[in-house]
Amino acid sequence: MEKYILVPIDFSPSSINAMDYAVQYANTLECDIRMIHVKRRNADYDPAINYNDYDEVIKSGAIDKFRKIIRHFKGRMKGKIDYCVRDGRVYTEVCNQAKYGDALMIISGTNGVFGFKELWEGSNAFRIVSHAVCPVITVKYNFVPQKPRRIVVPIDNTARTRLKIPIVANIAKRFNAEMMLVDMRTDSKASSQRKMEEAVKAVANYLDRHNVTYSKETIRVKKTKIASTLIDYAVAYDADLIAATSERLDNRWQRLSVISNSQHLVNHSPIPVMTIKVA
Repeated sequence: MEKYILVPIDFSPSSINAMDYAVQYANTLECDIRMIHVKRRNADYDPAINYNDYDEVIKSGAIDKFRKIIRHFKGRMKGKIDYCVRDGRVYTEVCNQAKYGDALMIISGTNGVFGFKELWEGSNAFRIVSHAVCPVITVKYNFVPQKPRRIVVPIDNTARTRLKIPIVANIAKRFNAEMMLVDMRTDSKASSQRKMEEAVKAVANYLDRHNVTYSKETIRVKKTKIASTLIDYAVAYDADLIAATSERLDNRWQRLSVISNSQHLVNHSPIPVMTIKVA
């Protein structure tokens, strides 16, 4: 199979909306779409069904639903749409399929997670973001699918965060979108200011060489407010996508004291978020 976008499907409105969004990316990036459904035994199990036949019964139901989805989107797709069914943990199977199937990216629907559940459990969407080796775009269930015109790209003074720039620049160029570089300053030290200026200049030079349209803006922000400030900025300037890098928290106890910026973005942004894992 050629390069493809992987879309987790549980047949909910949120996952179908993500599929709708993925079609626009697939057509622009000239790639296919592969849907993946991860089945789990749950309260819907009918004890009248012979246990040995259970998997096939559930799998057959998923296949019928997949065929309906393909018929619905086929007329809008330039490439191909296919599907696969896996058994296990949702985020594990999705990430394995993306890794070993060489997916270009994952586009996943999300309903968001709040309160204690956000701190302790997280969500399948965020778990996918945390474990996937390829870029992941998370799309809220109520976001109206549209092509990105403005992509908000936060910049800090680390080399790590700038590694996402070539990936985002390619997306921006293919969609003829503007990259909105946001210089997120959390430190007033002169040395930090110089590093930020050098970082933004390096990114701007790269975009100039690759003929990518961009704008620049500086925002002073507290470290604890980076994600919320970024969301407010994206909404205020009518952006269609936020491009961030993934963060890794060491353990669940750490999550009880702090919500990572990437997790906050995935769970709370009304605008799709592209999360890119960098070394």
